[in-house]
Amino acid sequence: MAKVVFNKVSKRFDAETIALRDFSLSIEDGEFMVLVGPSGCGKSTALRLLAGLEAVSAGEILIDDQVINQTTPQQRNIAMVFQNYALYPHMTVRANLEFPLRMRHTPAHEIAAKVSHIAEILDLSELLERKPKQLSGGQRQRVAMGRALVRDPSVFLLDEPLSNLDARLRAQIRADIAQIQQRLNKTTLYVTHDQVEAMTLGDRVAVMHAGELQQVGTPEALYQDPQNIFVAKFIGSPGMNIIASTLISQGDNELAVRIGNQTIPLSRLGQQTDENISPYLNKPIWIGVRPEALSPMQLPNRVGMKIKIRATEFLGHESLVYFQIAQTTESQANNVLIARLTESLPQPDKADATLFVDPAAIYLFNQTGRIIHRAKQPAAS
Repeated sequence: MAKVVFNKVSKRFDAETIALRDFSLSIEDGEFMVLVGPSGCGKSTALRLLAGLEAVSAGEILIDDQVINQTTPQQRNIAMVFQNYALYPHMTVRANLEFPLRMRHTPAHEIAAKVSHIAEILDLSELLERKPKQLSGGQRQRVAMGRALVRDPSVFLLDEPLSNLDARLRAQIRADIAQIQQRLNKTTLYVTHDQVEAMTLGDRVAVMHAGELQQVGTPEALYQDPQNIFVAKFIGSPGMNIIASTLISQGDNELAVRIGNQTIPLSRLGQQTDENISPYLNKPIWIGVRPEALSPMQLPNRVGMKIKIRATEFLGHESLVYFQIAQTTESQANNVLIARLTESLPQPDKADATLFVDPAAIYLFNQTGRIIHRAKQPAAS
């Protein structure tokens, strides 16, 4: 096992293309770290730099306190699984698993023992004599993982390993990967654009955007305490609703936000938070509301918000309601928001409705997108 550290790492492909900028991240020994972000954010570049497939432009990468910038990929004892599996089609599963060991001139009895061990862990024992074309997508993915793991690497890298699988199979393989990592306790760096994969797999998750690290934390911390609008919108399924508004005072330390012609009172935010947000009084800010924090049910601790329903998706156990805020400016009205409801709307056939939210579940962001007040409780309808 090994500890991995990126220390102010940058990667520049040319004068105008900076794939990674001042990237610093520490992955603890045996930790499952997920890099997540949209396409082109630099997450795969970070993986390739660690694997030695690309050269670092600035900064250092360390494994167990040893700088590896100049070491070859073969010297790093890192195994990588790609999204296209990269199996040898003419070889059996057994031969694919044996191949990296044979290239190292490992004794035959050790090869047999290691292949048998990995095949048992990955539930491949019954498939060893088959060829890749005789396997399902999920089975091929497990073979690709097995071929990487059989070398007993210090660090295990996975680059979008589930992107070629259908949704149902992805869920199954996610569970397999989590179980395998727990059993082997390998230091793992997993790259994905799918925030559901990130939230369900990672001990910690690093959110990236435009070549820069936005926030690192446990899935729960990222969900409950996003540090900026990008993380708030990216983490969660669906992500947080972001609404343009103005912060106003209603006297006696009571604050509210004005959205168009509607005013939503906020709960008392406390002296420390008041000091943080007082510079934003009577100025434009953004409010954030999780889709699951909205409800059609009126309760004493909730305030109402008039909306116009644009579409509804019934998903069985819940419904997604796409809506716009009523009585707003044209630019605000064009912002389509989402409510994730487990209750039915009182009048589902009407476009006009009211949704309710607990003010304690409202986040506040300044105009640059940085958090100035987080919800005091997890958002829940």
